[in-house]
Amino acid sequence: MSNAADLHEKARRASHTKAELERHTSVEKTAVGVSVSAVDDTELADAEDAILAESEFTKEEYRRLVWKIDLILMPILMILYGLQYSDKTSLSSGVVFGLVKDTHLVGNQYANLTSFFYMAYGVAQIPMGYLMQRFPLGRALSVCIVLWGGMVMLLAACNNYAGLAAVRTFLGWFEAVVTPGFAVLTASWYLRSEQTLRQGMYYAMNTFFGIIFGIGIYFLALNAETHGGLAAWRVINLFLGGTTVGMGFVAFAFIGTPSEVWWLSKREKRMAHARIVQNATGGGEQHPWKWDQVRECLRDRQFYHAILYNFLSCVPNGGLGAFQTLIFKSLGFTSLQAILYQQPSNAIGCVTIIVSATTVRYCPRMRFPIALVCQFIPMFSFLFTGLGSHLDRWARWAVFSFVSVFAVSTFMVWPLLTVNIAGRTKKSFFAAISLLSYCVGNIVGSQIFIPKDAPLYLHGMTACAIVMAVNAVNLALWWRYYVTTNRSREAAFQTSGLSDEDRAHETRIAGETDMTDKQNPHFRYYC
Repeated sequence: MSNAADLHEKARRASHTKAELERHTSVEKTAVGVSVSAVDDTELADAEDAILAESEFTKEEYRRLVWKIDLILMPILMILYGLQYSDKTSLSSGVVFGLVKDTHLVGNQYANLTSFFYMAYGVAQIPMGYLMQRFPLGRALSVCIVLWGGMVMLLAACNNYAGLAAVRTFLGWFEAVVTPGFAVLTASWYLRSEQTLRQGMYYAMNTFFGIIFGIGIYFLALNAETHGGLAAWRVINLFLGGTTVGMGFVAFAFIGTPSEVWWLSKREKRMAHARIVQNATGGGEQHPWKWDQVRECLRDRQFYHAILYNFLSCVPNGGLGAFQTLIFKSLGFTSLQAILYQQPSNAIGCVTIIVSATTVRYCPRMRFPIALVCQFIPMFSFLFTGLGSHLDRWARWAVFSFVSVFAVSTFMVWPLLTVNIAGRTKKSFFAAISLLSYCVGNIVGSQIFIPKDAPLYLHGMTACAIVMAVNAVNLALWWRYYVTTNRSREAAFQTSGLSDEDRAHETRIAGETDMTDKQNPHFRYYC
């Protein structure tokens, strides 16, 4: 087909598509204040071209492409996510190896260092989310990874509270891009049905690296105690920071959206884009910031469920991030033993995350039931450990080892930020504010475990159990909202006269033209 004929055909398809969208979705668009006429013909023609590309490739070609993506992209994301958790919690391990004494911390200054990290992490969400949308995603992420690794190395050079506070603040700022950036990156490569398992794989690295990191720092600390030299907590930060900087350069070379990376051929890039068109959520491409999507987000009920969930789930997360090693030590273990005896808890968390993510991959309706169960198990662990001071320490250790299961609920919910949210700006804003509430929860959590409550930390343990019970109610209501919304939309579709083929086509057009899940009446929420 000649170029002129090709352009004519694209224009014809765009005109037809716009007419169909206006005919079938005008009521829904008016309800949210968005008109199909705002989408230009060129954008619609490109969307039609991407949709037609779906049928250009065979199942075997798609299967080989997914294997290639998994083998190149996933190991890098998994290592980086594990490192960001290790970097974030290195303070908790350092405190049992002389950090407080060497830097002359007093009173609540140690807990404040965690607060400073999460304050910066929260404040950075919107400006960094904006930058992630305005610049190539892979490049922006990689630069931030190198900078956060540098901050971790600088921690080793700190000798006082002021220095630690400044470095932890910058560390929180640069790490702020990791979770939302990785989520958008995953949505750029994988189908909605595949994203929870892939995200679960790199989320599981939190606990897997907890095991590797725990064993490593055990021997580093043992060597420092035996042979002297540089303090163990300084060695830990130099090692972790240097590794992170190195992985940042690897990320610069390999990660990005399908259109950015060098390791796909032109045909494979077209295939990668065509493959995710059916998601109807868009990818990680650069887009202008759309304030109408922000306004829609503020009127969306799921937005407030997500905010409340992230706040409540991160109260225990903030407390454990700063005090978990001290809690294990309070059971009667030495500093070195406390590091080792945390590893079964990390192993339980790692296995549970992977099993849960795999289950949701093949049984999507299990997402919320799993999340609810994983609220109640750690709730019992907190209460048993805090109230059972008269019990055998091994019984308390065994039960408290299951507290790591609380993270599973979070890692069941976080994929919803890309799986159930469409519209590039809406995804960015939704994730930014959700993670801002995540930071507030972590700040609160780091303050509820106070030194005067040692060694039982009863007030902190009880508070964690209470907020997890409240969050279980929030999860149940969130689940019900998705179910009822899907039923309502399905009922409207059944009376619309549209065919399944029309619905599939219009859903793809909506995703390719950056429409939101509210603007697209054919969008169905995963629940």
